[in-house]
Amino acid sequence: MKPAIIGLDVSSSKIGIAVLDQDKKILTSEVIKLKSDESLENRALMLENKLEKLKKYYFIDDVYVEEPFIAFGGGKTTAQTMATLQRFNGMCCYCVYRVFEKTPIMVPVRSARSKLGIKIPKGTAQKDSKKFIIEYVEKNHPEFQYNTTAHGNPQPGTDDRADAIVIALYAFQD
Repeated sequence: MKPAIIGLDVSSSKIGIAVLDQDKKILTSEVIKLKSDESLENRALMLENKLEKLKKYYFIDDVYVEEPFIAFGGGKTTAQTMATLQRFNGMCCYCVYRVFEKTPIMVPVRSARSKLGIKIPKGTAQKDSKKFIIEYVEKNHPEFQYNTTAHGNPQPGTDDRADAIVIALYAFQD
């Protein structure tokens, strides 16, 4: 088995997962869609089960996880939402530790983007910043494929997959 790096983009509704080899080639890029009526504990178990499957196919050197936001986001984010995200991120990190017996490396998303030279202009809407990330990954990794909606937009979850790849790529800049 070749050594690989995992990047995770964790939210309480979806988890983007990327596995990259030592040549930065994408081996796996997927998203786990989580059900809102499931407990956070059951959602974390879904991740743990997926990590167990990945462990069978790849020798994982390290796991990099996007840090959850710690600042309020323009009136949309409540303290309750932030607390839930922090809690769930911690659960997911514990799953990583249980499966790989390694402490995951936490990565601030801005640091990852900066190290990779991804510049998103100030004032760019979140929706548009997601397009920047998808376009960056697509341009630099032709093996990154995704489907589009009837309106030509990337299918939901594509941005989570792209974010996970950016987090994994940070490992090579670290």
